[in-house]
Amino acid sequence: MSSEPGWDALQLLAEPTRRALFRACQRAGAPLTREELARAVGISRRLAAFHLDLLAEANLLTVDYARPAGRSGPGAGRPAKRYVAAEVDLELSVPPRRYEVAARVMARGLAAANEHGTDALETTFEVAHEEGERIGRLRRTPGRKSAAATTDVAMDVLSDLGYEPARGSDRCVELCNCPFDAVVDVATDVVCGLNERFVTGVLDGIGGHRSVQAELDPAPDRCCVVLRNNGRSR
Repeated sequence: MSSEPGWDALQLLAEPTRRALFRACQRAGAPLTREELARAVGISRRLAAFHLDLLAEANLLTVDYARPAGRSGPGAGRPAKRYVAAEVDLELSVPPRRYEVAARVMARGLAAANEHGTDALETTFEVAHEEGERIGRLRRTPGRKSAAATTDVAMDVLSDLGYEPARGSDRCVELCNCPFDAVVDVATDVVCGLNERFVTGVLDGIGGHRSVQAELDPAPDRCCVVLRNNGRSR
């Protein structure tokens, strides 16, 4: 299972009562109190409050406070907590996909190529490296890294990105999932080149040992890129 936020939201909404409360908020199109939502779903106010707060913590509902209509001034009571369904797009895939990354890289590459009059494909590959390097730099730690430490960090980062890395041999890490799988058949060379430059950027970003490199090594049912330790240092 992926650790993506979409999984957390899915698990929350898989529970029938929470799903009913969320749908009631969506249908209302206006803020509703705990009491109103409890009545709409046919449960107690206390149970509604429990589920509503879980949905709010997951950012599936937004919360505000207001007094009931027509009541104001001294003696009007405390403002009631109200809930509104948040505008969220939940995208979940198994295995994980990262089409937004590919789209951002390609859009930036095409825009830069148009602006500077450069080759669109090579510029897109350069942007892919920059994007990978930016992500890798976020996970960089002080000090020099051995090839083994570099591989461990790279595997953690690539796992978070949906590549599902696994050690294929003593000096090779295979990436069992291509996050851009749906577009590989459309433009195989582009996607494989983008993957290679992106993963290379991740390695450069984490500041790892130079012997650990991303290489194109296409094979069925996995990403076209592997990590290899091409040096003696382990």
